[in-house]
Amino acid sequence: MKLMTSTARGSAAVLTGALLIGSLAACGGGSSQASAKADTGSITLAIDSDSASFGYDPLRVSAAQRQFFEGLYDSLMTLQPDGSTGPGLAKEFSYNADNTVLTLTLKDDVTFTDGSKLDAALVKANLDRRSDPALSAYSAVAKGGAQEITSVDVVSPTQVSLAFAKPQPGFEKNLASTTGMIVGKNGVTDTASLSATPDGSGPYTLDPSTVKGNKYVMVKNDKSADASKYAYKKVVFSVVQDPQARANALVSGQADVAMLTSNTVDFAKSKGVGVTQIGGTVNTMISFDKIGKTAPAFAQEKVRQAIQYAINRQALVDALHKGDVPAWNALPKDSAGFTKDLETEFAYNPDKAKSLLAEAGYPNGFEFTIIASAQTQTDLQAVQKDLAAVGITMNVKMAASTDEAFAAVATTPLGYAPLNWDNPVGVMYGVVLNGFTNVQKATDDQLSAATGELAAAKDDAAAKAAATKLNTRLMESGWMIPLYEALTNQGYNTKKVAPVKFAGTNAYPLLSSYTPAS
Repeated sequence: MKLMTSTARGSAAVLTGALLIGSLAACGGGSSQASAKADTGSITLAIDSDSASFGYDPLRVSAAQRQFFEGLYDSLMTLQPDGSTGPGLAKEFSYNADNTVLTLTLKDDVTFTDGSKLDAALVKANLDRRSDPALSAYSAVAKGGAQEITSVDVVSPTQVSLAFAKPQPGFEKNLASTTGMIVGKNGVTDTASLSATPDGSGPYTLDPSTVKGNKYVMVKNDKSADASKYAYKKVVFSVVQDPQARANALVSGQADVAMLTSNTVDFAKSKGVGVTQIGGTVNTMISFDKIGKTAPAFAQEKVRQAIQYAINRQALVDALHKGDVPAWNALPKDSAGFTKDLETEFAYNPDKAKSLLAEAGYPNGFEFTIIASAQTQTDLQAVQKDLAAVGITMNVKMAASTDEAFAAVATTPLGYAPLNWDNPVGVMYGVVLNGFTNVQKATDDQLSAATGELAAAKDDAAAKAAATKLNTRLMESGWMIPLYEALTNQGYNTKKVAPVKFAGTNAYPLLSSYTPAS
């Protein structure tokens, strides 16, 4: 979901990647790290899900896919190495006195792969797509969203203004991810074409050797002025869903960098691989159905709370996720809204779970089905035993196809995936409240209010108060049923790649941050 590192992961593509059947690849054993010949011409990244499962429209995904789409598209603003926001396609910006209008001054020398040029009309054409509910990146700025853009106006060929329904100080940071990515004229005019062909101005273009769903090959874009900021002439994103297979690909030299799960870190290190780590990703069960459409019991908040109490999170981590941290908070430990009070309030208590089930009208429990993949099956089987102990029968069904995995948000009451909370407001509006995990259109006034308060917070104290309310209500409502906080681990070939650095607290390194070992 990192909406997955371990996007927002905050996006439909990531959740589906977690549900899809794992593809075992790169399962060699011995290390070739010591003898690997440095190759500054190309780098291969082993990733855990198909970032382009929806095609090449960057607005159909969320921040979890930023690193992949960063190669193909430029954003209006950019994420900087320290996590701050810097200029991108917009070289300058300014707000009016009450922060209800943001004016962007654009670069005038940007060319897209279709040959079109960047101008204010093109930016307007992109942002005017915000009414399309399929565009996850725009969910927060669409009509009714907490950061609603009411109009986009062309001021001049190089200036465009965004008017908001209410003050939005600091909105520019949203334009440093997929929300700010701009598609060329052909792609905006014929959006269906983006399912097969990207239309960006990024530092790379898609090479014909790409095999969709398996490997994505990007080569330097000679039309991009920023291409020189990226060290490698070619970048290969290799989709390897199985965690051990990713680690094997790294130590055998088939990949230069890999997303590692915590239980494969020691193995990778023992083979001479370098590893850098950051927290912030909560592996969580997500209640898709809060109205009882797919399983009547899930309409009861007490039932969802019962599941919170039924799960022995510490035992799960001890058995399956060495190095990670049990989670009784929906938000990660380093977030403003984290509170240790929830560790006590939602501590493992099967007796309380049984009592809540009885109060909700299910003294003998109930039965439902959850869709799994090779990546999630073991965790779900552990949870299955905990739920069975309080009378709940959770059938774990392996996804038989991509279609079944995609459909799970509408056909099953509960899912499981990692969520990265680097941008909590974006995750809430893009995934939880208005996004793909709420296809039943359930509402929760407290969650909506807390998210709105967080979006409008003008200082750290206000942000902390709002985030704490949000975190607490996510747990109380059972919209989120977290299991553990995973460290995001970037393993890298020390003979070829310099130590990987994260951009502030963002779980996905900048694509430009990968550089050759000195």
